[in-house]
Amino acid sequence: MKRSALVAIWLVAACAPHIEPSPSTVAPTARSLTPSVQPTIASPSPSEVADVLAGVVEVLPNGWSYMVGLDAPVGFPNTDGRVYGPDRIAVTPAEGPGRLAFYETFPADAAYLESRIEASRKRGGRSQAVVLNGDAAEVWLDATTGELLLGWTLPGKSEVLVGNTADFTVEQLVKSAESVSDCCG
Repeated sequence: MKRSALVAIWLVAACAPHIEPSPSTVAPTARSLTPSVQPTIASPSPSEVADVLAGVVEVLPNGWSYMVGLDAPVGFPNTDGRVYGPDRIAVTPAEGPGRLAFYETFPADAAYLESRIEASRKRGGRSQAVVLNGDAAEVWLDATTGELLLGWTLPGKSEVLVGNTADFTVEQLVKSAESVSDCCG
């Protein structure tokens, strides 16, 4: 009984959205702003990959929510995706105006992102430098389709976010990417 209660508490805590404390409710001390040890991102071992959880996009346009999961794209069996959008859209197609597609590859592998960048380049897409979670990144903009493409790698997984200029600015897409949190695999 105690074990199942602990598992239930862990699941609730793991799946609850992370809420940053507002400055009016928490006054950080100098010590809380300076970590004693700088974190090192290391690639996980194969046994640790099993513990990597699927991500969810937390920051979406008003009225948007999770719509449907996607099967692995052809040629990328370790990649799956999710589509977010307004309630009024039909699910297909998975990408384009009115949709935000979020793809994850387990374990981390940049091949899917690289294939998407190459397709964007062939259509005349261009990159724009951005900062994502404090790191340099690129958003690829395809002016012919309005596609916005952003990818990044975390320990154990690679992530790709595909939006459209009809719904997102580059800055809004970056904000959505920065909101991705692990939850409930």
